[in-house]
Amino acid sequence: MNIKIENIKLDASIQCRAAIDTTIVNDYAGRMIEGDKFPPIELYGTQTECWIGDGWHRVMAAKQIGAVDIPATLHVGGRTEALKHALGANALHGHRRTNADKRRCVELALKEFPKLSNRAIADMCGVSAEMVNSIRSTQLPESGTSTRIGKDGKNRLVKQQSADNEPTTKGGKQKKSQKLGPPCNGMQFARMAIMDLEQIRLDDKERTEAFGTVKKWMEDNENRT
Repeated sequence: MNIKIENIKLDASIQCRAAIDTTIVNDYAGRMIEGDKFPPIELYGTQTECWIGDGWHRVMAAKQIGAVDIPATLHVGGRTEALKHALGANALHGHRRTNADKRRCVELALKEFPKLSNRAIADMCGVSAEMVNSIRSTQLPESGTSTRIGKDGKNRLVKQQSADNEPTTKGGKQKKSQKLGPPCNGMQFARMAIMDLEQIRLDDKERTEAFGTVKKWMEDNENRT
């Protein structure tokens, strides 16, 4: 089945790479022009509205060469099901994940599925439970107890501690909690925006107006805090 690219949601909030690799996109685009065939991308939704479970680089390459549609396998579901697929898709195949890619997967999973246990998140993302615990601990939940859902689907009580009630080591010294820093998604969004702008052909009647709109937006927002 081929799906129109304009019907595919480029939802960056479920893009599980730390950043789109433009080198890979360019390579795929060149190969597509030469006639190379790629495996169908994995989509969730309907033919008129769907989300990417696997295949971001292929979709961006297809957009870059001006393709109207792309081969795809369409699954029942929506954004959530696409995210669940995406979290583990690149752990098994495709361009090898970096540590930053793995961290982004875990952060997305913790944000979208905060009630899942460390082990459940780890299995979903293809990482260790220790990595999940380390990242979760930087998010500083409120002290007290909450429930988490394990791999078996059962709810279990988990004791939480806030930054004001930090755990201590065996020697009685207080452990330092790492505070969650500001987001680091800016370059990812910038690259995606550039890729979209590159699709505007030189003979497009709205090209000058489009770039003028972008320049004005940048001037208006550059120093916004």
